[in-house]
Amino acid sequence: MEPINWSAAKVAFDVIQAIFTGAVAVYVYLINKHRASQTAIKTTNKRIDSVEKKVDSLEHQLERLPNHEDLNKLQEQMTQTNLLLAEISASQKAMARQVNRMDDYLMNNQPRGGH
Repeated sequence: MEPINWSAAKVAFDVIQAIFTGAVAVYVYLINKHRASQTAIKTTNKRIDSVEKKVDSLEHQLERLPNHEDLNKLQEQMTQTNLLLAEISASQKAMARQVNRMDDYLMNNQPRGGH
């Protein structure tokens, strides 16, 4: 039986230990990289959810706003209202002239002496 070469055994043990340490280092790196990726994904998902909520809110607000047809109807109604106001104004001016004429008549033709 040959004696054990302790120097060679020590070198072999050191090589195995270095390979094992390297493998653990690679494993830890990959796990941390994956964990960082998961954290980044969760953060991104939260931001996306926030943006989706804002977009939904804006869509809801836009649905309630008047569209082109509604604005056209409103413009037509305003035009009709303006025409009616013009007629009322003309009628009021004519009535004011009549009231003024009656007032002038009563003021000029009233008896001066008594009742």
